[in-house]
Amino acid sequence: MIPHPYISWTPPVYDSKEIIQIHNKIQKTHVGMEPPNAAGEGRKKADVQLVIFEDIKKDISKIINHAYQKSSLYFGYHINFANDIDVLHYNTYTADKKSRYDFHTDSGNNPMHDIKLTLLINLSPREYEGGEFFIFDNGQEQLIEEFQTPGTAVMLKSHINHKVTPVTKGVRRTLTHFMKGPAWK
Repeated sequence: MIPHPYISWTPPVYDSKEIIQIHNKIQKTHVGMEPPNAAGEGRKKADVQLVIFEDIKKDISKIINHAYQKSSLYFGYHINFANDIDVLHYNTYTADKKSRYDFHTDSGNNPMHDIKLTLLINLSPREYEGGEFFIFDNGQEQLIEEFQTPGTAVMLKSHINHKVTPVTKGVRRTLTHFMKGPAWK
């Protein structure tokens, strides 16, 4: 059992060249944008491009395979491997928009499966200020400091409240993959 409801990958999984390569691939292949207020009125202030897993899976395979192995090992969850048609979120938070995402959990509305884990990959082009990632665990906010570095990744239990503080300088980009398993009973 892990002491926290998350695990992280540090040092960075992706270097700046790979981050640019993934960004460029997403710009060529994304299938649209998440509608404003999809996360609830005023809760999320970020631009979200929708990406089909099949289009990006080779570029992110370095972390995806690890994440699926660790889902069982560290969390004891049965997770279904991603389908080629699964949608990932490429989130862009900017200082000029004071982008942020208030405390929330990740869930879906499919009776056959639930989102069990959330995998986040920091694909920021360079260091930024603000945009800190917090979870709310055991009655207190906890900064996940290691996720501030471009190229790092974190995987957390999706039912744990988490947030992104406003970006105050630069651009923060993350790719979100919702890892699903059989519906909770």
